[in-house]
Parts: sequence; structure tokens; C-alpha cells
Amino acid sequence: MTDSATSSAKYFEDYGVGQRFVSRGRTVTDADIRMHVGATGADHPNHTDEEYCKAHPIIERVCAHGLLVLGLVDGFITQELPQRMGPSMNYGHDKVRYIKPVYTGDTIHAEIEIAECRPKGDEWGLVRLDVRAVNQRGDVVLFDEHILIVQRKAAADPGYRVPGDPVAGELVR
Repeated sequence: MTDSATSSAKYFEDYGVGQRFVSRGRTVTDADIRMHVGATGADHPNHTDEEYCKAHPIIERVCAHGLLVLGLVDGFITQELPQRMGPSMNYGHDKVRYIKPVYTGDTIHAEIEIAECRPKGDEWGLVRLDVRAVNQRGDVVLFDEHILIVQRKAAADPGYRVPGDPVAGELVR
């Protein structure tokens, strides 16, 4: 199931464990890798030297930096979730694994599943995502346990009351 865009903002309470989203795809280019090297200074031969890579026991040729791939995945997540949310922010990554190399010409997309929703006080909630970056062959190339902090409805709308709240009563609106 892919959630479609809506005109109204979504809040913490609008998300639930098991919801799934699939991002668009994006092809990684040599220019992406070179720009990442230029921006970060991370010029390890795995990402710059074809001859070095030919002799490498794991990679076949120059490959994308893991953080470049993670950055693309972060963009996929943003397009699928936070752009539809009310106030929210990236809260962090609890686990990232670079499972397979990503080469120029590979097209990756993100498969996102909500793994946990946990209130963090009255105003915010944490939404933990299990995210897999998948290439055009269907191989998982990256896993990211990603956490978003998302505003709760009660913080955005003073007239909203949590259903079942013994103090506030039932939903007012």
C-alpha cells in the first residue's frame, strides 16, 4: 500500500505501525559521486580509482559513498512523509547498514515501513521507520532505522482532545 498525497497536514496520530510507502527511483551518476567527493573530501580510491577497484575483493568498480546513498534515501523519505506532515524533523538514525555497493548507473528507490509510533510528551511523537534502499535488480543495498519527530494533533489544535482521555473527555471535533 502506498499512501497518496493529501491536501491536509498529517500528525503523529495519523500514522500507524505497518504503513508502507514506496519512493520514486533515482539513478546514481558519476557526477553525484564526484560532487560528493568535492563536498566532503572523502576521496578514498573505492570512490575515485577504477584500477584500484578492479583489484578490490568486494567491489567491481568505483562505487557511491554509503553516506551519498543514505542522503538519497533521506530525500526519498522526505518526499514520502515529512512533506505531508505537519511540523516534523529528522530525529536521527539508530542503525544504518551498507549492504551492497551502489554503482553509477544503478537506480535505487526506498521501501519504507513504519515500525514504531511512540508518544514523546504531549506535543510530539516519534515515528520509527525501517527503510530499505533497493536497486533495479531488487537487491537491498542499504538499511536505515530512521526516526522522525512529529507534532501531535493536540499541540497543533487546542480544540483537539485525545479519545478516551479521562481528563479531557472524547474527541471534541
